[in-house]
Amino acid sequence: MKVVRVFNNNAVLVENEANEEMVLIGKGIAFAKKTGDLINEELIQKKFVFENSQLNEKLAKLFNEVPVKYIELTLDIVEMAGKELNTKFNSNIYIALADHIAYAVERCSNNETIKNALLWEIKKFYPNEFAAAMKALEMIRYETNIEMTEDEAGFIALHFVNGQSEGELMAQTVAVTKIVEDILHIVEYHFHFKIDETSLNYIRFVTHIQYFARRLFAKEVIDDGDDILFEQIKNRYQDSYNCSLKVKKYIGSNYHIDISNDELVYFILHINRVCNRKN
Repeated sequence: MKVVRVFNNNAVLVENEANEEMVLIGKGIAFAKKTGDLINEELIQKKFVFENSQLNEKLAKLFNEVPVKYIELTLDIVEMAGKELNTKFNSNIYIALADHIAYAVERCSNNETIKNALLWEIKKFYPNEFAAAMKALEMIRYETNIEMTEDEAGFIALHFVNGQSEGELMAQTVAVTKIVEDILHIVEYHFHFKIDETSLNYIRFVTHIQYFARRLFAKEVIDDGDDILFEQIKNRYQDSYNCSLKVKKYIGSNYHIDISNDELVYFILHINRVCNRKN
């Protein structure tokens, strides 16, 4: 196997004899390696093949921002979930889920828990994905000694759902794509900057909008009634709140649905995160 790109000392993109690209993980596997060098296959601990070579840049950013132990853990979790659900996930799940797990571990270690307002719906509509996510929590606890709640299992279950979304109706796929593009344009116009489409914060925001859009078409609108949290977030991130009102107006005008305050909380937080990373 020849090196295509070195991510760090322990992770590398290679090409095998069949011209397939794959990511290899192993302690010191890429140390002092450069493009074209051969890999010592005895150092390989984990590997995975992905079908979309355009993921290279996103993978590079992932390895730069997320510790390799969370990427290894993600590989194990995706493999487990694939067996439990008898499915093959699209390659984007590795990026989105690894980033989520790293962020969730950081939050939980700081006692910063987030309530999953969709938890009841996730348990009801995606019971198999939720069961796999609960097993994922056990794997995370074993590796990190961090105990996570069912709320976090709900978030992970949604990654499993989204990772299988390639088979949805084309009309809905087109509609979801349009909503994503329109909301991104609203944010960019409001803050007068272009979001970097290769960045992880972009991936996080797009993933949230995709979940939101699919719930929109399924008429699964969040309304948990936590007005105290909404007022706190609204006051803390005023500019992001003003931007979220434009999103609310867009959804109301085009889809005749009034976004609840609970939905706005998620939009405010994601918009603020995008802007903070940009700044």
